[in-house]
Amino acid sequence: MDEIKKQLFIPYSAVLLSFLTFVGITFGIALDFNLGLPVVFFSGIGLFILFRERPLVFFAILLVARMSLDYSSQYLSFTFYDITLSLSQLLGIGIAVLGAYCLYLYHSKSKAFALNSPFLIMMLWGIASLGISLSPSIGISEIIRIFDLYVIALLSYLFVKNKADLQFLLKAILLSAFIPSLVALYQYINHIGFSDADVSIPRIYGTFAHPNTLSLYLFSLLVVAFIYYLLNRKTFTSSQEKVFYSVSLFLIFLLFLTFARVAWVITFFFMFLIAVIRMKKLLLPLILIPLILILLSPAFQNRIAESLSPDPDSSIVWRQNLWSDVIQKTIQDDRILIGSGINTFPLFTTNLRGILPGSNDAHNDFVKFFVEGGFIGLGILLCFYILLFEILFKTRRTLREDPELANIVFALTLFLLCLIIASLTDNIFKNTPVQWIFFALFGAVLALARKVTPKTHKHTH
Repeated sequence: MDEIKKQLFIPYSAVLLSFLTFVGITFGIALDFNLGLPVVFFSGIGLFILFRERPLVFFAILLVARMSLDYSSQYLSFTFYDITLSLSQLLGIGIAVLGAYCLYLYHSKSKAFALNSPFLIMMLWGIASLGISLSPSIGISEIIRIFDLYVIALLSYLFVKNKADLQFLLKAILLSAFIPSLVALYQYINHIGFSDADVSIPRIYGTFAHPNTLSLYLFSLLVVAFIYYLLNRKTFTSSQEKVFYSVSLFLIFLLFLTFARVAWVITFFFMFLIAVIRMKKLLLPLILIPLILILLSPAFQNRIAESLSPDPDSSIVWRQNLWSDVIQKTIQDDRILIGSGINTFPLFTTNLRGILPGSNDAHNDFVKFFVEGGFIGLGILLCFYILLFEILFKTRRTLREDPELANIVFALTLFLLCLIIASLTDNIFKNTPVQWIFFALFGAVLALARKVTPKTHKHTH
């Protein structure tokens, strides 16, 4: 009984702390009284104590809390001297400090971490690009964010000891949807959201800044749910299996209401590959659901039709024109080798087009890295992804004795492939919630693979 209580404590305490933080900030905003700083201060003390006593619980809470912080950035900020920071940025700085502390505390184990090389290459390029950057301060903030992604993967690698720990982590990530889902449902019921000419109802965005961010987060949760299923399918009862399918359908329902086409595409792509390779019973629903939506949902029909034949004012044409303009400008400015500096794409676009309504982000990671780093920056991004794939392939080859874990590595590989596909039309590298989930899973998988085949792992990495 005590062990069961410990297992329940991890995910539910994470949700509770996240909920209390969210409520405290919300009431502070509603009452025009800044409760944010006290909440952050006392939460920080509690989390540090938790980190020392039960690091996996701390890590789970961290993941849950992060998924509800984007909401607060519109209303809440902290000013230190002349620097203004949102709650998520403040957390990012805290993660960076924690990462430096963990590298010192666990330096011997950190040396064997397979993700050292890809992140080191990415950060060294970022640091080098500061010398020619249009805005070094913006570049430094992005380098800290990239380091945070490394820290998330490292914390998972350090604290996940066995498959039971991985289950805790998966539960925590799934439970992180509690507050974003409640907010998204509230938005749907009350017709609150982003307006789109091709969609008759407002697009929900939950606790995030944009529907596309919510949609990619929901896609990531579907991947997490599938990995949880892989871990437990042999012991699932019929009622547990019904819960699994119910949760998955609910996430798909919310994903549909975001009307984010790129998330629809990669979700279908991921599930189709899983159906063909692992679960044939999913093929029929994958065929029927799009057909039903085409027949019964005018909004879905319009969204698909607009993709196939975009209007001149559509977001698709807007993206294509933006890519053409910034690439030509990069060539004209003779920056095709070194670019304008890490994280300067929005500034580069503003200098080119002026301040216009809407987003000035790239919506294509490959164009973004070319503008910010020229051919060198584009090469760094490709190298980063190639190294990630190489690590996943090598890890899977070492897991012949554990086919269950090998299947999880396979799912993670598909996850990475889908994110790269999505990065052709969206800001995936800058999508911090999705990147946190991906690298938390990556670190956990590497930790378990090291336990299964320590000798092979040491030689491989």
